[in-house]
Amino acid sequence: MTTSLTIGSEVIDRVGLRKAAEFQARVTTFECVECGTAGDARLEPAVVVLRTSPGLSHLGVAHQRCADSEVREYGQGDLVLSDEVDLIPRAIGLPSPHGIRPALLLACEEEITFSDGDGRSYDPYMKQLLTEGLHQLPSLDKAAPPSLGWQIRIGPGMALRVDSRERPYLSDGEVYVPPVWMQLMAPVGAVTLLIARLSREDIYAVQPPFRAYASALKNGHMVGGQVSVQGVS
Repeated sequence: MTTSLTIGSEVIDRVGLRKAAEFQARVTTFECVECGTAGDARLEPAVVVLRTSPGLSHLGVAHQRCADSEVREYGQGDLVLSDEVDLIPRAIGLPSPHGIRPALLLACEEEITFSDGDGRSYDPYMKQLLTEGLHQLPSLDKAAPPSLGWQIRIGPGMALRVDSRERPYLSDGEVYVPPVWMQLMAPVGAVTLLIARLSREDIYAVQPPFRAYASALKNGHMVGGQVSVQGVS
């Protein structure tokens, strides 16, 4: 099933043809930036809206009935980042030349970038995580460097908590932890923690979409580190 997602020329001129095409290719379900309700570009027409202010831009999707595909300009400080980011946890296994390594993926789906003085864009959330001890990783098939100050606590039951030195990043969450994942983790008491921005479709895919993970890593939308695991019941 194809999608019906319109990107206006004004938006394409701002973000570039390549980024516009990549965004268009991966959007299926979305939360309308205009009315706040859920939508599906495979079932109804949708449009891309670029909201931008000095140093901050947000690429979002709206129902076609709610908005036009356009660039909306805001003044300094009028467009701000949310204080909270919803993170969806998933226990996965990362294939590597030395076998399967256990990893915990925390994924969010917002499309936000900052622009620096030279016009280059970067993800402010990923940049924040780098200052707190996570790392830019060269690839997913190599062991991640340790991230001191981070900790994962699993249990009791399916409860999950992730903490950095600065703040809790996930609390009162639930995650299904496969027995084989526990067996891989138990000898070392640590896993690779990955935090990424992904499409809704990739976040909720039945099988881990490793190609999407690799793309997020390449495009600066994924960071990670080796983190200790404690409190397993």
